[in-house]
Amino acid sequence: MTVTIPLVIVMGVLAWVLRPREKLTSSHRLAMLVIVILPVLVAVAAVVVQLLHGNTEVSDTSNILFIVGLCLAGVAVLASAGFAIRQRAGIARVTGFSACIAIIVIAVEFGLLEWLGGV
Repeated sequence: MTVTIPLVIVMGVLAWVLRPREKLTSSHRLAMLVIVILPVLVAVAAVVVQLLHGNTEVSDTSNILFIVGLCLAGVAVLASAGFAIRQRAGIARVTGFSACIAIIVIAVEFGLLEWLGGV
């Protein structure tokens, strides 16, 4: 929990800075949904698996799902950087905002898994 709370605060501030300001087009909305929904689904699956596993320790399956979600967030950050390098400001801002939301979800998932695992 020592890492989770500052990470959520930093990502919240960064998401506030990167929030979309202009009207979103359909491609911007689709990019935002794809980047946010996939880590959320993986996080929900990891928490459900951990709840079914019990309170003895964090299960290996939950750990694998956590790492998959972390990789999805990393790909979102790399995509945002790629769009920024290609000078596509609108889509870079939306993907950066979505990556911040995905990292917040992963940080909350990390805290939940550790709490459910009894660590």
